Amino acid sequence: MDSRLSMRLGCLLLCMALAMTAGCGSKRKVPTREGETPEWMGTIRDLQTFPQDLTPFARKAGGNTPLLTEQEQQIQDARFNRIFFGPWDMTKTSVKRREMNAPLRKARGYKYDDVRWTQEEWDAIARNADSAHFPSMSAAAVTVRYTDLREIPTHMPRYSEPTPDPRANPFDYNQYSLLPVGTPLLLAHRSRDGQWYYVETPVAAGWVDARDVALADEAFQNRYRRGPFAAVLNDKVRLDGTQTGYAHIGAILPLASSTPFTPPAPPADGKKATETTPPEPRWAILTPEKGPDGRARLTQSSLSVRDAAPKPLRLTPDAVARLGNVMMGQRYGWGGTFGNRDCSALTRELFTPFGIWLPRNSLAQCRTGTQFSLEGMTPGEKERAILEHGSPFLSLVWMSGHIMLYVGPYNGRPAIFHNAWGVRVVNGDDDNDRFIIGRAVVTSITPGAELPSLYRKKTFVDRIRKISTLPGDRD
Repeated sequence: MDSRLSMRLGCLLLCMALAMTAGCGSKRKVPTREGETPEWMGTIRDLQTFPQDLTPFARKAGGNTPLLTEQEQQIQDARFNRIFFGPWDMTKTSVKRREMNAPLRKARGYKYDDVRWTQEEWDAIARNADSAHFPSMSAAAVTVRYTDLREIPTHMPRYSEPTPDPRANPFDYNQYSLLPVGTPLLLAHRSRDGQWYYVETPVAAGWVDARDVALADEAFQNRYRRGPFAAVLNDKVRLDGTQTGYAHIGAILPLASSTPFTPPAPPADGKKATETTPPEPRWAILTPEKGPDGRARLTQSSLSVRDAAPKPLRLTPDAVARLGNVMMGQRYGWGGTFGNRDCSALTRELFTPFGIWLPRNSLAQCRTGTQFSLEGMTPGEKERAILEHGSPFLSLVWMSGHIMLYVGPYNGRPAIFHNAWGVRVVNGDDDNDRFIIGRAVVTSITPGAELPSLYRKKTFVDRIRKISTLPGDRD
């Protein structure tokens, strides 16, 4: 994930004052996926010169040619399932009381605008956490809808600086991750008011809203983990007739059948039979719901064959590009803030449908796979090393706090796909400001090099330290 970032709107004004033709990127804005670009979000030159579309990169990388053997993918998919269902194999939490209690000791940061958290407010949350009795339980559970994994048991945010517009500073440091529906959990502790559980998940430990989880008895676990599984291939996919509501890329759910079905054709409404569009095949999906007794049960819904496929999906450049293009232009959100992805969530969820497991944060992700160090190299040497040793759509490029996917060469330079918050710039006396990109983009490894306010004329390439080629791990 990105390191701690400050966000001030003055960057854009500074760039306008300093720049003529170079400026803060092109005057023509490259919109977000939402179709608009707020005033605090900028467009760098790379967004004008690099295709904001992974299709041409996939074509150069082999199109539908598999990137891994079928045997290797099956090995990786089995590893994915072992890690994913790991919380259900635990008999007690691995988290120590001091670890759970550490974030609850001292008030930090801002709740909103320039309003700081008070120690009295923090102490009240700590009392409700009831850490003296941790751990108080050990029970298997499952998420029944998307839910936030929190550092402390509250939905209130914690910003590192005054934040009048949270959308312009989506760094809620109380947020660990956004858990998809159907995520296995170990419940380790309950808050005094019963509204929060401290849980272990496949990616991290933290607090979740008790309304979003259901107990998973042995019968439920056995049916759920038996599979086969469907991986969701689009975002904001409706799961009609369920409590869940929707799913995104990164969610996996059991299939009720290993073959799709074709629903009956709707009434023709007076049209000729030849004019009626035939129904699209669909997958029968099992989704977890919370029963009146608090226990998980399975409800059948369905997804279009365009929106889901059996996991693991065959790993090809074309398949990765199709998923990546769904994410292209989407807003940045630290740890899933506002339901958006940060850099490591993009890479982790991009590889989920293929059965390739990646950890939660960028540092852990860069330690996955076959690693090649770029330490001590000049920027030019790093570019050449990535082109020589990187594998398009398989290699992760890492710098401290940020992870990127190498997608191949473009005009002789390495191109990366990543969800990037910004580029460090100087704004008056502040040498730690950011020119905000704030969305998933394709760039070079020197994004924003043209900015006249660039801090010490340094870009990402100066901080890039390693490339890691997936999959590598077989544990």
